[in-house]
Amino acid sequence: MPDRNLQVLLIDGKTEDSHWVRDLLADFGDNRFGGGWMHGIEIFPIDRLADALALLAGDGASQFDAILLNPDLPDSVGLRSLLRVQTSAPAVPVLILAELDDQDLALSMVRAGAQDYLAKSELDSVPLARALRLAVERNKTVRQLRAAAWRDELTGLANRSGFEVLAGRDLATARRLRQPAACVAMEVEGLTQLSMTYGKDERQLALIETADVLRTCVGSTGCLAHIGGDRFALLVAAAGKDLGQITATLRRRFQSYASAPSRSLLTLRLGVAGSDGEISSVSELLESAQQGLCENMGIPAKAGSKESYFSEYTYSDRRDV
Repeated sequence: MPDRNLQVLLIDGKTEDSHWVRDLLADFGDNRFGGGWMHGIEIFPIDRLADALALLAGDGASQFDAILLNPDLPDSVGLRSLLRVQTSAPAVPVLILAELDDQDLALSMVRAGAQDYLAKSELDSVPLARALRLAVERNKTVRQLRAAAWRDELTGLANRSGFEVLAGRDLATARRLRQPAACVAMEVEGLTQLSMTYGKDERQLALIETADVLRTCVGSTGCLAHIGGDRFALLVAAAGKDLGQITATLRRRFQSYASAPSRSLLTLRLGVAGSDGEISSVSELLESAQQGLCENMGIPAKAGSKESYFSEYTYSDRRDV
């Protein structure tokens, strides 16, 4: 049960219908209907899509738990209304509140991502409140499952799929702000020998400890992930000087960590790829950064591979053991 009223944005071009919906839900709560499964619902009506999009811009969408949308508005009609709302509030569930019970329209809306399709002619307070509550819960569950699918269970960092999604958002932000961005690929060498010497559990523990070391270096300045095996990745929006400081910190902290006798078999190699102008996709930057790791090992670069600025920012922390 939520500890506050649900905040619902109602986008409907008909003012009288907005009042009607608000009246339907005005007194809804656990005291009236019992069961204690939800508190009340607060409706915030807007009659034009442009005004709704302005309200949702930036962090505006975070104030709402759900959106009720009549797709036929004075300034937008049909599926286009839903798609524009979803673009502005991708994390908020949208329920269609249509004039008629149109099966074809309902299917198209649900297939496009709407949580539910409700016809005004069949609406009452309890079914509407239940639909809103269930939409909020379904959306919460989906987001939790999606987050779990993006997380590496061993280290708690993002996995490869999560890195491409989360880092993609950072790249989009960097593009809008015209900032340079770079991807750092990191490989921990010596894990196989560590496993053979101390056991498989020590290998997993070393990966967990490496993740903790990298977290302390990166903080909130970039998107960090364990992309599988002995490799980690970092995407950071930074100028060359700042990037050099970040990679130098990574080297220094890992060398300090690997100074312990049980970790002396481990070394860290870095490969960096980035662009100060045209920013590539996350997958392209990651592939280019990992190619830098291969070049450090003497493996020739793939034909046609994207050039990366390894000469200035690629390091190999090799030490005699």
